[in-house]
Amino acid sequence: MRVLALIIFTILINPTTYALKAHTANYKLSINGFKIAEEVRTLHKLDKHYFYTANARTSGLAAFIKDYSIAASSTFSTNRQGVNAIHYQIIEQEDGELVKNYAIDIHSKNHTVVSILTKTQPKIKTWHSKDGNIVDPLSLFLALSNDLEHNPNQSIFTYQVTNGKSIEQHQYKRTNGHLLKINDQSVKAIKVSRINANNNNIKAYFLSKYQYLPVLIEQNKGNKRYTYTLTNLQIKNEVKDKLQVSF
Repeated sequence: MRVLALIIFTILINPTTYALKAHTANYKLSINGFKIAEEVRTLHKLDKHYFYTANARTSGLAAFIKDYSIAASSTFSTNRQGVNAIHYQIIEQEDGELVKNYAIDIHSKNHTVVSILTKTQPKIKTWHSKDGNIVDPLSLFLALSNDLEHNPNQSIFTYQVTNGKSIEQHQYKRTNGHLLKINDQSVKAIKVSRINANNNNIKAYFLSKYQYLPVLIEQNKGNKRYTYTLTNLQIKNEVKDKLQVSF
């Protein structure tokens, strides 16, 4: 256990240990290799908090079949444990009609998550968490990015994840040195796999060069293979990178 003096000294010499950089990341979503949607994720740095948004919509031929969009947002802070969510909301629409709208306030210090009244969430519910930080489905990958960068010797990461329906314990395993091909060049990525869910075999690949953000996310459900691929990244005050990621 670290003594108080050591903690204070560490904070003084490195006050921005858990600072995340503002950025905009573009992803494409494919099912079995067929592109169906595009998504833009943007991280804003506020005074003491962060505001993270994701906006996805069907594109190309898929848009002619179904006009589907998802808008999600997460407000969170960071502490010595990592990312700590404060508020989360998600809105899904199909052909202009509201399908789902969930919103929650997250109070990790009080070990509670409280729902907010919406059209598809007509009753206020309260969930109780364990000690420690809580993240939502949107801030989860930033929590992983943050922890991969600042805990290079840690192989197992555990999170409390709330989505407006429940609080679940997620566990992820880190494996270094997985080869990806980006712009026809082989690079070593960090592979992260969820290990405590039989029906959620999600895998994500992170690169230190790109702020430890996921460049590729993949998941198999039945006979369908879902992939999220990073195609564009703009880190605030830095040069834009255009990426094509493949094995």
